[in-house]
Amino acid sequence: MSIRITGGLWRGRLLDVPKTGVRPTQDRVRAAIFSALQDVIPGASVLDLFAGTGAFGLEALSRGASFACFVEKNRSILAYLRSNVTRLICGAEAGHGKDAEVGKFLIIRADAMSFVMHSPDDCENNIIFADPPYDSDGEWSKIILFHLSRRSILAKKGYLIIESSANSPLIKAEGWNIYWERLYGETRICIYQLKKKGT
Repeated sequence: MSIRITGGLWRGRLLDVPKTGVRPTQDRVRAAIFSALQDVIPGASVLDLFAGTGAFGLEALSRGASFACFVEKNRSILAYLRSNVTRLICGAEAGHGKDAEVGKFLIIRADAMSFVMHSPDDCENNIIFADPPYDSDGEWSKIILFHLSRRSILAKKGYLIIESSANSPLIKAEGWNIYWERLYGETRICIYQLKKKGT
C-alpha cells in the first residue's frame, strides 16, 4: 500500500505504508486540509502527533513549512516513518546532499500525549496535527484539546487539526474556536484555534 504527497516540491512522490497498525490520512483529505491552510503553511513549524508514516508533516514540508517534528511510539511503524523522511528530505529526491536538510525535521519516539504534556514550553508550533485512534465518543479529541489548552506549544494564532471518526460527535471545548470542519466518508477533520483571552 502507498499514499502520495499531493502538492509542493515532492508532489506525486509515494510514501511507504505498513500493512497493519496505521490508518493514513487519505490523499484527498490531506489535499483539502492544506488547501484550507495554504496561506499559513510557508515557513510554518509543524508538529505531527501520532505521526505514523509521516504523511502530514512531509506534506507540510513539501508545501513550504520550515520545520516538522514527528512523534510516533510504535517501533515498527517508526521504521517506515524514518525511511519516508530520509528518502524525501535527505535523499536524492530532495535534490540535496544527504545531510543538507537534516535541520528541517525531528523524529521523536514517544507517546503522543506524554509528549504534549511534557515537551518544553518554548517548542511553539504554528500547526499541530493529531490523528489518534478512532473512537465513537470523541474522548481522544477531548483529551487533546484539554491538554493543549493548558500548554503554550501551539502559537496564539496557530491551528490544531484533529482527525477523528465521522461517527464520533463534533467536540466543542472551552477555550477553542472551530475554524473549519468537514466530513470525508468515515473521517471527520476539525481545525481548531485558541480563543483570544476574554472572548
